[in-house]
Amino acid sequence: MNSQTKFRVAMGAAVVLSLALAACGPKTASISASMTDFKYDPQTWTVPAGAEVTLTLTNDGSVEHEWLLLDAGVTITPPFDEEAVKDSILVDQDVDAGASATVVFTAPTTPGEYEVICGVAGHIEAGMTGKLIVQ
Repeated sequence: MNSQTKFRVAMGAAVVLSLALAACGPKTASISASMTDFKYDPQTWTVPAGAEVTLTLTNDGSVEHEWLLLDAGVTITPPFDEEAVKDSILVDQDVDAGASATVVFTAPTTPGEYEVICGVAGHIEAGMTGKLIVQ
């Protein structure tokens, strides 16, 4: 092999190795939601399983809101009883009216749909729910 061929082989190997290492790196995702009276916008988010997720919330409403992510299979029927599901809450972030908040969490490792709700009294009844889709 001449030196030019050796160089091309080495460069090709370096590219393949860097792509392989990048695929093994940690998964990350960024999602956001605007909270109004009484809705999330958007109402559905999609993230990779096991990803480190940065969630940015903006409360554009006139009252406090909450972003609660519930464990798989947990479904809420109004009225909301936080005590009944306290062991099933994966993420709990309150945001005052007119404020913003950012929270970092690890997405569930099991693919599926996870319920998101606003745990403030009366907000679920008003339709403040969403879904986190884990792929």
